[in-house]
Amino acid sequence: GMKKEVEAILNEQLDKEFDAANVYYGMYIYFKQDLWEGFAKWFRHHVEEEMSHAAKIIEHMLDRGAAPVIPAVKAPKTSYASPLEALKGALAHERANTAGIYACLKVAEKADDPATAQMLQWFVAEQVEEEAWAKEYVQMVEKVQQSMGAMHAFDHDVGHRVK
Repeated sequence: GMKKEVEAILNEQLDKEFDAANVYYGMYIYFKQDLWEGFAKWFRHHVEEEMSHAAKIIEHMLDRGAAPVIPAVKAPKTSYASPLEALKGALAHERANTAGIYACLKVAEKADDPATAQMLQWFVAEQVEEEAWAKEYVQMVEKVQQSMGAMHAFDHDVGHRVK
């Protein structure tokens, strides 16, 4: 089975993954209402991505005889001062998520749980990508937001990045 401390920290991470899905749903609503179709599409896609992350942790826990806990939903913000504010929020969220994954990995290694450590390696690689897009979008919006034409072009580009 899985050691209690590993189960506990994986449940903390589940809370982060569900929260990220909700926060991104809130961002989707904001971008959609503000007519930023590309960003709306991107964040809608990311709701599914975060839910798939949660599912991966849940399946691993169940396979190991642990008890996953589904967290209560915290209502996300659905309005932001600007696209930049929303994207900075997304970047902060991804950084917190990465810190959470690293904390899980530390506990799994200390508990001598190689199966969980291996499962978490996928998340380590995934978070490098997640932080990269979030940082890129913040930097791009900082560059182009002065020009509405450039901002619309970047929004269009983001929409096309969703597979």
